[in-house]
Amino acid sequence: MKWYPFPPSVLPLGGTPDMFVRTEDTRALIFVMSNKIDDTLCYSIGSAYLSGLPVVVAGYDMPYHGYLSKFDFLEKAIENLKLKQNEVIIVMDSDTIFTGMDLNPLLDRFVEQSAATPEELDALAVRQGRAMAPFIVSGEIACFAPYVFNNLSECRPGFQVVYNKVRKYAAAHPEHNIPLTFDLSPQHHLNSGVVISRVWAYREFLQKAMNLTKTIKPRTKDKNIWACDQSVYIELYIDLITLEVEKDVFSMPIHLRQAFRSTYGIRAGLMGLDYVNVLAFSGLEAVLFSSQMHNEHWAKYLPLNRLKYSHTQDMTNIVSETRFVNDLYWRTYAAHGKKVYTNRAMPKWVGIKTNRLNVTLAPPLFALRPRPIDVVSNEVRRTFPIIFHAPGVKPGFSKVSLLERGAISAQWLVPMVYDSKEKRHGMEHLASAPLFLSTNSSIIRYSYSAKCGFPYEETIANIKKTLD
Repeated sequence: MKWYPFPPSVLPLGGTPDMFVRTEDTRALIFVMSNKIDDTLCYSIGSAYLSGLPVVVAGYDMPYHGYLSKFDFLEKAIENLKLKQNEVIIVMDSDTIFTGMDLNPLLDRFVEQSAATPEELDALAVRQGRAMAPFIVSGEIACFAPYVFNNLSECRPGFQVVYNKVRKYAAAHPEHNIPLTFDLSPQHHLNSGVVISRVWAYREFLQKAMNLTKTIKPRTKDKNIWACDQSVYIELYIDLITLEVEKDVFSMPIHLRQAFRSTYGIRAGLMGLDYVNVLAFSGLEAVLFSSQMHNEHWAKYLPLNRLKYSHTQDMTNIVSETRFVNDLYWRTYAAHGKKVYTNRAMPKWVGIKTNRLNVTLAPPLFALRPRPIDVVSNEVRRTFPIIFHAPGVKPGFSKVSLLERGAISAQWLVPMVYDSKEKRHGMEHLASAPLFLSTNSSIIRYSYSAKCGFPYEETIANIKKTLD
């Protein structure tokens, strides 16, 4: 295989265009947070490249003093990249993979509907759904905030206390037309593993989050210092949406709405949750109860006898999932061959020069079960998340083995499992890819292949083993 290694080199501050997932108009960039290169990070970054997306590692070789160090990682990365206030960032933990879904429609909508500057933010428009919050965090079924609630059993009820206040306010003020978006989905608890934000909004959030951890003690009785970034997110979020309704912010003239600040200095409307999981879906256990493999995007490729077969497979165990994908793939491939694949253009690196290539993708399969998305039109549909997040630990499972669960039906993995030529194509693509690392004071470019090799060999072997 031809391999184009990158000798380690320090790039100019501000980075290079091939780091960005969007370079025209409003630029956008993906950060994956990690202070070291390990199997989990390699698995995550490789999935991005095979989905047609470059990424930058934030925090490489920086001191790690617990989860709050991620705030330092991002602050330095934003500084190193010299990002403008209106630009867009996606910030992810390393225990994440891209599913292959196209990111561009979400980016386009976020750029169009979120406030490019603080002066453009209107909390009423955000809460009505006419605009997007400039800082959106993923939602999940699980609820974990050990520095906000005394134990796990208090977390869900704690969110419901806040949501009940919003429900009562919305009922008392029908003139504001506040939809109860958190009632559309069980994923209405905050998970800090994936965030999409304007740079100005993330900087404001970081400032308020750091100030909170330095000046305010956690709510829980047995803890004196904050040591969980997700708890900080949740404290800021529930305080904000509580005060928005208790202070009747939405009845204020717009200049007063924009002047309003929460207990911790957060602007009204700044933070929102991705309740419908368009960007990300979190949690291995949640996969079993909320997600499916659904073939609506494969329908045009299925042979005429397709009605004999199930169109949906609940994600209950790896064996049944793998067999569903296998059966679906071979029926479509037998009927249409490589026409089942789609191609997505992305940079191809040859030495230090950048050309273009196409990554090969199967149609999407990983979906959330149908649920109401729009409270006005009562639209019901499935969501196909762009990112799968496997937070926490599970006894007996490595992080990579947890990520494999989301990779079984990934659009970039399916062709490589069943087509040796596509596997080789994927290997060559990763061999040509750089590894962008943001450190405490610089941006370094390494070779992805030199640091990570091809991290999907075992996953492909495990999938094939279940078919024997």
